[in-house]
Amino acid sequence: MRKVLVMLAFFAAVMIASSTSFAKTTYVVTNDDNCTTNNTSSIYTLNTTTGALTLLKSISTGTAGGCGGFFSDYEATVAQNAKCLFVYDLGTLNGNSGTTDIAAFTVPALKKVGNYTNASVNGLYGLGGSIALSPNGNFLYATYNGTENIGAWKVNAGCSLTFIAAYVPKGGADDFSSIKVTPDNHGLVVDAIDIGYVELFEINQTSGKLKDLGFASLTGFSSCSSIGCAPEAIDITGDSKEVILGNASVAEPAVFTASLTPSGPTNAAIWILTNTPNVENIDVPWLSEAAYKTGTGNLYLGGSGYTGGVPGVITANFSETSGITVQNATEVSSAGNGGIDGEIQTTGTWMVISEWFNTLQTFTINSNGSITPSAQGPVVDSNADGGLSFFIYPQTR
Repeated sequence: MRKVLVMLAFFAAVMIASSTSFAKTTYVVTNDDNCTTNNTSSIYTLNTTTGALTLLKSISTGTAGGCGGFFSDYEATVAQNAKCLFVYDLGTLNGNSGTTDIAAFTVPALKKVGNYTNASVNGLYGLGGSIALSPNGNFLYATYNGTENIGAWKVNAGCSLTFIAAYVPKGGADDFSSIKVTPDNHGLVVDAIDIGYVELFEINQTSGKLKDLGFASLTGFSSCSSIGCAPEAIDITGDSKEVILGNASVAEPAVFTASLTPSGPTNAAIWILTNTPNVENIDVPWLSEAAYKTGTGNLYLGGSGYTGGVPGVITANFSETSGITVQNATEVSSAGNGGIDGEIQTTGTWMVISEWFNTLQTFTINSNGSITPSAQGPVVDSNADGGLSFFIYPQTR
């Protein structure tokens, strides 16, 4: 045991000393969303041979998180060059006192630079909010559901943030569930869960300012009257041309797609994903490496099973040209008591799932699209309060 502790301490020291070491190991980085004490981000190493997660370090943001998490919020992010880590502190979500800020850390030292706020934006109500960093690391965007708008930030040298402006999409003020920058750095996609639309902004590559290109309504499909249409989490193909959105439906599993064009989102479609064992409330889409890079391949869809449904993961066949069809579905019994309540991401043949309450678990992705839990089983993050938001670094897609 002593030898193991010595080796972990040595690894941590090497990580802090080397400017490139963050990219040599696979990490799972969370936002613990803890509002009872200072919020934290937990950093795990992921063994890509066994799927085992090992807690390496927890860092404090210095202010309160949101309490409880949410199905599809993106609350922590890092740039591809791994120079800066950002963690979203949602403050008073669920009635707890605190401030809404974005905590910034340098990488690999994991030293906090500051907590950034602006009077034009706050996320202290409703579903909280999400953050999205441009892949080149130049700009950061966030949804704020207290003020029902979007905030744009410039990422400075040293990882500090400078506020650019606040924006209300043309589709109208709403509780914005998720937000994501296109892989080519030129577009920002946001969805409105209550009004039911997806909106596209163009990003000025010099200033980070946003130009609203328009929106597409996702509530006009005939099936919406029976299943409900409430877009949630977002994934985007690597060519930046197609967006996939989850749907917070408790009646029938479904997701949306739309094409991203200079005129805004077009060709919106809904895909009903009837499956056995009836995994539903499809909150989180995640493209496999093949689907992301080529536009054809597996699409993984995390279903929370919220309000009595079946939690689990649907593996679908995805094509940018022909759509989405179910390939397989696996029920995932939560380590807690409320189904899957968070995100899914993959690296190679491994999938990591956030489970309610404060739990992560890794799964092998099988050739038929089903998933099998690793031998380690559920891993409880003792610092966390609710459904964990997380990301895997580095990404293999």
